[in-house]
Amino acid sequence: MGTRKVAAFGRVLVDQNENEVIGELQATPSEYTLLRRLKDLLTGTILAAGSAVIGKVRLVTATGDELTDDTADAIKVTSVDAAGIYEGMFGKPELRYAKNSRAYWSRGTTSPRNQKGGTGWLACLHGRVQTGDDWAAIYVPVNELPVTDFDTAKWSYYMTTTQTMGVNIVVWVHDPDDFDKRAEITQLGGVAGLEKAAGWNAHEFDSTDGGMFWYGENTGTHDTTVTAGTQYTWAQFQADDVFSTYTIYRISFEFGWEAAGTFDHAWVADVMLNGQQIPLKPRSDADLTPIHDYLDIADTASFTVAPKTPFKLLSLDVHASAVLDTGEVLTITKDAGMDTSFDTVILSEDLFIGSRTSYHAVFGEGFEFHEDDELDVAQANTSNDTIGFDLCWKPL
Repeated sequence: MGTRKVAAFGRVLVDQNENEVIGELQATPSEYTLLRRLKDLLTGTILAAGSAVIGKVRLVTATGDELTDDTADAIKVTSVDAAGIYEGMFGKPELRYAKNSRAYWSRGTTSPRNQKGGTGWLACLHGRVQTGDDWAAIYVPVNELPVTDFDTAKWSYYMTTTQTMGVNIVVWVHDPDDFDKRAEITQLGGVAGLEKAAGWNAHEFDSTDGGMFWYGENTGTHDTTVTAGTQYTWAQFQADDVFSTYTIYRISFEFGWEAAGTFDHAWVADVMLNGQQIPLKPRSDADLTPIHDYLDIADTASFTVAPKTPFKLLSLDVHASAVLDTGEVLTITKDAGMDTSFDTVILSEDLFIGSRTSYHAVFGEGFEFHEDDELDVAQANTSNDTIGFDLCWKPL
């Protein structure tokens, strides 16, 4: 049994021969001390050059035979593990959108949207009217994964209608030693092989995928992916003398960026990166943020809000360029998914009364709706005045 003795700076554990057992805080602690053994363990587990077998750790079978690099039962470290894939390599997904597009979390409670996805949630990417830079996306943070070690990705998504583009992947990279040098490497949304049909779609991404192009800042001269905007395979980016030294800080899945047309809803159900499933779900109620649907029209207005997820109506703003004609009533009607017997007018307002050109209605508690309910907004406009609508709702 060890005993205790008092040193100048506190208590020190010693053995029966008065030898210190903890060790000194120095580069090489004394032999046989706890700190020396801990250092040996931490520095002794390494990968031998040119091998995927753990070095300086003797692995043996039940009969005592040593496992070698040529032994069928040898324990291997895969390229993914060698790259440092660990809990925390991929962060929790976030939703982002710009311009006309929208993105929100949706509960997969009705068919066919309940057929895929492990969490029961889907990321709804609603492209809407496209003018060149309208997009919705899932952002997955990445903890400095080397470009050379990102090999595969899989994702599935349900599209309401056939579109000119599918949900594409974007790999965001930078120089780990100089964040002024960065780029996004984008899969062309309309590339052959990326599914775009109505219904369920899926894509399996690997190094052979083409239709990848890049734009960035301060990346210098490249030997393989020479020209920004030119399409290459992912393998060529991994081989490039510049991008092969970069690390990945974000991977996104995007829907939009079309020059014209209208993109309907696309629901992303599954995302897998380097074999690791990325759970798609809001982190908390704080991620269920309000969504604004806008309409600017100089004609009779009629539009529908159909989130396909439980939601709450929050507010409606209306502004007209002039006082509307008498009897032209603004209405919001619940189109009940259960049955027409439950269709209900929840707002009826004649802005001619009081000569109003602006109107703000607040809803909130008591205005919750099922995932298969829709809201129909209508406003007669005989004089073709310009009317702007801002209807705000929140997924639940």
